[in-house]
Amino acid sequence: MITGRVERVPTGIEGFDPLIEGGFVKSKSYLITGPPGSGKTTFGVQFLVDGAKRGEKVAYISLVQDPEEVIKDYERFDPAVWNYVQKGNLILYDLGKELWGSTAKPPQWSSVMFRIKDLVRESNITRLVIDPLTAIDFPTSDPAEKRAELATFLRTMSALGITSLLIAELTDLDRYSEEHYLVDGVIMLHYYLEGNDMARAIQVLKMRRTRHETKMYRLEFGPKGLVVRGPVL
Repeated sequence: MITGRVERVPTGIEGFDPLIEGGFVKSKSYLITGPPGSGKTTFGVQFLVDGAKRGEKVAYISLVQDPEEVIKDYERFDPAVWNYVQKGNLILYDLGKELWGSTAKPPQWSSVMFRIKDLVRESNITRLVIDPLTAIDFPTSDPAEKRAELATFLRTMSALGITSLLIAELTDLDRYSEEHYLVDGVIMLHYYLEGNDMARAIQVLKMRRTRHETKMYRLEFGPKGLVVRGPVL
């Protein structure tokens, strides 16, 4: 899909693309953040499945959970998801198991970047999800060095033509980290109180080269996955 001179990638999230001019800007990286259980991983997998349905090669890279367990959770929304895995359109990569090995130390960016670059070059990946970003260790406490290392990674993904989603747990509401500033867009998932019940919401905090909504919109789990409804009043 092309909007003006900007080529966009549909997200596969019903009701979301109209909020961001039709989809993500191709070959850019986006941060999906929010509290536990808010739908971050489902958002990422749904984005990948949309690409697989279009004949693209896409990859889910897990740094903690067994990726097959993630797909089993998503299967209730789309039982055909395993067909994309079997055909090789949806690649599941348990990078956490490979990088952690027998050590208790989290993987470092240099190791992650090296393996991801190999994977996407070999498989012609167009969409990528890394889950969760917060499992990766930066070998330096210097913010400037961390920013430079992360920026190099994001530039590499862009140069390879990959539209990527970086999933991160929401750890500190009062502090923005380097990834918030360096990615091309930030999407935050929320919980809010609706009467006596907790409901989910989605909000676009940042989206470069895009006119986007900034309101919170109701987010629901429908029969086929996440669905964005009207604004939260």
